[in-house]
Amino acid sequence: MATGQYSKNISMQKEKLEEFIQNKEQWAVLIPGYLHHELLNENDMIWVFQGDFGIIQKAVKVELKVKKSDAYQILFDLEGLSDPINGDGSFEIKQNQDQSLQLTGKLTMKASGFLAGMMNPVLDNFVPRLVEQLVKEMAVKVVKE
Repeated sequence: MATGQYSKNISMQKEKLEEFIQNKEQWAVLIPGYLHHELLNENDMIWVFQGDFGIIQKAVKVELKVKKSDAYQILFDLEGLSDPINGDGSFEIKQNQDQSLQLTGKLTMKASGFLAGMMNPVLDNFVPRLVEQLVKEMAVKVVKE
C-alpha cells in the first residue's frame, strides 16, 4: 500500500486555515495534474487529474468521500472510478508551541485487479510526491488569500 505524509508550518490565523481545508473546492484545484472536479454534494466530489506514473501518463478519476470533518481536520476515502485504485487520506491542522500552525496531509492508495502488480510499485513513488506537492501548494494558496 502506497503511503505519503507531508507537513508544512504556516504562520496565519487558525480560523482561516480551518476554513480553507473544509472547502474542498479551494484545494481540489491544487492537486498536481489537476484537470477538473465535480462537487456531488456537501461530502462527496469527483476529482480528475493527470497522473504521471513514470513512463505512463494517464487521467485518473476518483471519488472523494468525506468520512469525518471538523474544524481542524478532514478525513476521506478515495474510490477509483477510472481504475481499481482505492485509498484514504486526511488533512489535519495542529498548533505549534510558537503559535504557528502545522498542516499535515496524508494519503494512502492501493491498486487492485489485473494491473495491481504493476501499479502498486509505481504508486509507492507517486503518492509521497503527490502529497508533498499538494500540501506545499495548499500552504502557498492559503497564505496568499
